[in-house]
Amino acid sequence: MQRYRLLVVLGFLLTFSTVVFGLSALAATPDFTITAANVTMSSNTSSGSGSSSFTLTSVNGYTGTVSIRCNPPTPPVGVNLPICNFGGPVRPPYTLTANQEVTGAIVFLNSNPCNDCLVSLLSRGGHGLAPGLALAGALLLGFGIRRRAPRWHMLTLLAVGALAGLAGISACGGNNNAVTTGTYTYTIAAVDINTDVAVTASINVTVP
Repeated sequence: MQRYRLLVVLGFLLTFSTVVFGLSALAATPDFTITAANVTMSSNTSSGSGSSSFTLTSVNGYTGTVSIRCNPPTPPVGVNLPICNFGGPVRPPYTLTANQEVTGAIVFLNSNPCNDCLVSLLSRGGHGLAPGLALAGALLLGFGIRRRAPRWHMLTLLAVGALAGLAGISACGGNNNAVTTGTYTYTIAAVDINTDVAVTASINVTVP
């Protein structure tokens, strides 16, 4: 009987040790975390923008390289969401050393495609760009009239294309309400580039 009790006690101690040390080992597994701040954009117009800061932290001595992804929600039909990009002096991926903390920023911008090259050309090229292109189109037309028919047709197409481009830029620049007002939840994911282990955090983006 005493021998039986001794075996029971030893079995209990062995099981207890396995559970305790197993949990301790699991808790000490190298890992990383990410946290992010909510953001309110400056406006819903084409110049509206906002920035969310995030913190990537090594846990339990984790070392490795981590990429960051910004995933927007699926918008309802007719809803235009801000686009997200990465700002700051250091951009992903980030290389973490043991117990290191790295900060970064996610920039939210108006999703209007007119914020890209065409409108920026007008803003950077001065107010004379549009009239200059229009004048060039007119000159092409006038010059082409005095030439042979095939050349005239080619020059006409070039002139019409230039004028149509200007019309598109003007119409595009007038659209100042591309982003739909509301609050949208984006997911920011930190992913180890070697193991694909990922952690996520949510960012609520408010468009006034």
